[in-house]
Amino acid sequence: MPSLIRSELKALGLRRDPTTFSHSVRVGMFAQAAALELGMAEDEKRMFTAACSFHDIGKLLVPHDLLVKRLPLDDAERARIREHPLLGVRLVRQLGWRDPRMIATVRSHHERWDGKGYPDGLRGELIPPWARMCAVFDSFDAMVQIRSYNRIKTVAEAADELRRQSGIQFDKTCVELFLSIPEITIKKIQRYRS
Repeated sequence: MPSLIRSELKALGLRRDPTTFSHSVRVGMFAQAAALELGMAEDEKRMFTAACSFHDIGKLLVPHDLLVKRLPLDDAERARIREHPLLGVRLVRQLGWRDPRMIATVRSHHERWDGKGYPDGLRGELIPPWARMCAVFDSFDAMVQIRSYNRIKTVAEAADELRRQSGIQFDKTCVELFLSIPEITIKKIQRYRS
């Protein structure tokens, strides 16, 4: 991952929550690996990596105590955290990012293939392509890392879950793309900590 993106994430204060910072870096690293698989040109690869790295930037505007809460969230708390994609769009625009693919990725990375995601309830191919890919990277990383809300999965278990949710939560093509990344690369990225 370009050190400039990592530095910008640090400068923005995302390090106040090391879990979110490390997660953002890993999602960007997955994007970079996928961009290689897709044969993206350098400028497109950089923008795609940045878009995926900044997907959770809106969490900077969510109360920190909600991000680190160990107990289950109530409905109001869950709704507050679900604001982070829209808050993220506001932040990336304030930072001067204008690429519509970046903005769409930050806004739509929690949309689902079946239309049950948020913030807009988009479904299928109405979800921007980069956001569909970012959703896979984001979910995989959440499954294989320690989180207060779920049991950590092995790489194989997380890959199986992606396959099970293919065509439901995720675009099948994006799942196939992710699973085409060499396992050694996935495991190396998975071990990154801030």
